[in-house]
Amino acid sequence: MNQTPPSNNTTLQTSRLAMLFCAVLVCIILISTAISIWSGRTSEIAKWKKQAEVSSLILTENTSNQMSSAYLALDSIVERIQDRWSVDAHFLREKLTTLEFHQLLKDKLNASPQIEVLSVIDNQGYMISSTRSFPAPLVNFVERDYFQMHKNNPGAGVFVSTSVRNKVTGKWTFYITKRLTGSDGEFIGVVALGISPDFLARFYEKISDAERTSITLLRDDFTILARWPEQDNLMGKKNLTGSTFFMVHEQKKKSGVLISSIERLSSGGKKESRIAAVQVLDKYPLIINFTISENLYLEQWRKASLITGSIAVASILAVMVAFNVLINLIKRREQDLRITTELKQQAEISNRHLAKLLDNLTQQQHQLQDSSDRLQAVFNNAADGILMIDDQGKFEAINPAAVRIYGYAADDVIGRDAKGMVPPGKLDLLQLAMNHPAFIQTGRINLEDERMRKDGSLFPAELSISEYTLSGKRKLLVIVRDITERYRTERIKSEFISTVSHELRTPLTAIRGVLGLISGGALGKLPEKMEPLISIAHKNSESLTRLINDLLDVQKIEAGKIDFHFDILPVHALLTNAAESNQAFAHQHGVSIVLEDHTSGAALRVDAGRFQQVMANLLSNACKYAPKGSQVRIVAPPVAHNKLRIEVIDLGSGIPENFRDRIFEKFSQADSSDTRAQSGTGLGLAISQVIVQQMQGEIGYYHGATEQAGTHFYVEFPAYAMAASPSA
Repeated sequence: MNQTPPSNNTTLQTSRLAMLFCAVLVCIILISTAISIWSGRTSEIAKWKKQAEVSSLILTENTSNQMSSAYLALDSIVERIQDRWSVDAHFLREKLTTLEFHQLLKDKLNASPQIEVLSVIDNQGYMISSTRSFPAPLVNFVERDYFQMHKNNPGAGVFVSTSVRNKVTGKWTFYITKRLTGSDGEFIGVVALGISPDFLARFYEKISDAERTSITLLRDDFTILARWPEQDNLMGKKNLTGSTFFMVHEQKKKSGVLISSIERLSSGGKKESRIAAVQVLDKYPLIINFTISENLYLEQWRKASLITGSIAVASILAVMVAFNVLINLIKRREQDLRITTELKQQAEISNRHLAKLLDNLTQQQHQLQDSSDRLQAVFNNAADGILMIDDQGKFEAINPAAVRIYGYAADDVIGRDAKGMVPPGKLDLLQLAMNHPAFIQTGRINLEDERMRKDGSLFPAELSISEYTLSGKRKLLVIVRDITERYRTERIKSEFISTVSHELRTPLTAIRGVLGLISGGALGKLPEKMEPLISIAHKNSESLTRLINDLLDVQKIEAGKIDFHFDILPVHALLTNAAESNQAFAHQHGVSIVLEDHTSGAALRVDAGRFQQVMANLLSNACKYAPKGSQVRIVAPPVAHNKLRIEVIDLGSGIPENFRDRIFEKFSQADSSDTRAQSGTGLGLAISQVIVQQMQGEIGYYHGATEQAGTHFYVEFPAYAMAASPSA
């Protein structure tokens, strides 16, 4: 039987359907390729963001460690000078130009490689001692920013200067400086500790790609202190256009990672897309910026995209060729053998193309290995211990610094449960993080805890625990720092304060008593010229007694040995006693204390003596700063049905804006200069805060809406009715 050949219309419809199906397949390939390329770009950016963040964290910890060593060296030199040679500027120059002091500075310099030079500068700006040479060269630094800062701002504390050319070596250097004060409080000089940006740049060079990454150390006012790659035209300049300024100043963030196209100072104002990881140091006025250029973080993605696109084009061509062959088969069945041969040849070509693509993928894997090696160099050369822990609490990695701290070999730790390295009664690192509310909210905590070495000995450690995700699993990065030396230094300082306070109080009490008797006329009428001298000596002995008592209170508070005896007492009696006890002090300052009592029989559960100590601190501060002839008011308005607020109000000039965050810190004063109008130790408010908190209360302050409303210091306590039991 003969078969009927298909009609021309049937062949035409079949070829059209084949062409439509081919078009659909091409669209699917294009859409899939676009999704794959975009997904790869997103994944690559996320990976590099995480790498940038980890690198910036490690750099931040390393910089903090270096700054801590520098600050300790600076404090050590300043304390040595202040204890022995801070009589006046002439005495300082005489004692510090010796070979012995030059050798002392060199010994301090050898302990910290990042410190390039240690110098002492007198009150005229001339160098009187330096680690570079003995005797010190005759160089003047009066125009330097740190000299002018300490000369004109006695309360500036430690100051970080901008990067400048060293007058002796010509190299870039920035300085950590501190003021030297004479026995009469006058400015007698500056101790300057020079940090070499070259040293920092050499470290940055080890962990960066010079052409496609950059690492910058900035001061908190965005002045560039050190950088890699090094660019002399940027040193000492403020960068107010880059990612650091945008994140810290504009977004008010202390850390983070962003992709930006902001104008860069280092590129002459051109916009460049890059990943920037920024970290503000917690304890020092410094900022770290770790930047990766688009050429680096999109390099692998572009190559992979080119490969994917090539495969897509090849696939589309193959589909089109296949459908063309199919259509030709429909039209010309007799050419089956020839078409099959052509398809086989095309398949061989495709295989060769695929083999070439596999070679390219192998090269990319080698490049990824190089990047991994750079990160491993950072891990192995970090000064602090670094531990990586999985979500089961087992160690995945430990760097050489952690091996030195704990005493375990790396092979003994990796794969082992972290609980085996925990002191008895303590939590392991995973539990320590998961039980901390701040870590649950932010994924990062910094704390101090006791850890255990291999030999069973315990040591205090500063822990920085951060969370990151790898392959969809949560892991921990732990940076460990042994702070045994810091604890020892703090203990020595506490013991020194305690010894000095106790050894001085007994003879000082006798001296104050004798001066009081003489001033009160116990020895008869004093000569007219002697009276003001005796009066000044008596007042100074009282001030020194208050300082020693405050130091002893601070010591008791820090040791947790302060005792309280609670009673439920009427507020009216407490406030009346406070007003009467401090009225004489108010009269000495030309003001009066006025009690405005609206307590309506309320009572407080407090220690009466400690309560009066808090009120005396608040009232004495108010009397000191209130204008003469004005009133210092005590008011006690209820703020809730079970709370009572006691406010001390004065009409003084108020608290400076730059001091408000430190008002309850120890030894802090709004005017800490040697020429300040009012005396004080700077301990009263810090002690008052601890006392109020121990009595379940709160302390604070605010300023009125107008100048006439004055400054309000307040304490709040739970209110009781007098019907309550009078016993604690």
